[in-house]
Amino acid sequence: MTLDPVIALVASLLMAAIFAAGAIDKLRFPALFAAIVQAYGLLPGILVTPVAWGVALMEAGIAVALCLPAAWPWAQWAGLCLLVIVTTAVVVNLLRGQVGIDCGCGGASADQELSWALVWRNLALAALIALPLADRTERTLGLGDGLLGIFAVLAGFGLYAGVNQLLANAPRLRDLVEGHA
Repeated sequence: MTLDPVIALVASLLMAAIFAAGAIDKLRFPALFAAIVQAYGLLPGILVTPVAWGVALMEAGIAVALCLPAAWPWAQWAGLCLLVIVTTAVVVNLLRGQVGIDCGCGGASADQELSWALVWRNLALAALIALPLADRTERTLGLGDGLLGIFAVLAGFGLYAGVNQLLANAPRLRDLVEGHA
């Protein structure tokens, strides 16, 4: 399968925006994000803060690297690995029945509980970040490609933000419906 270079560009820049958004909030509120990491119950206490900082800094590094086509292979593999690790942590807690934990995906203030929908969202993000690893056709990008790319990234990020808001609101809606049943 060969991929048009504008699709690779859009996928990389969209994932850069998604990783940057998550990193910014985690770096703004490191103690709160460390508390979220601790709530997962997968690490000894001494590792919680360093892992929380490591995740935030790795997200920031991946976001920057995804903006540099020469760094794409490294950034895409690093992003894919990070998505697999955090999704595994979500799955472990879902299997434990611990759904009331804030996922920490969008940062410390996103207030989004663990759910299987979150796992599916992360699998879609993993596919998106892996997309540019496919062979690309060789062609020069023009102004039209650049404009299309900008609008596609903005639309994609809007879709991502909307899905995240729906996932965050789902438990509240469920409680509202159950309260009136």
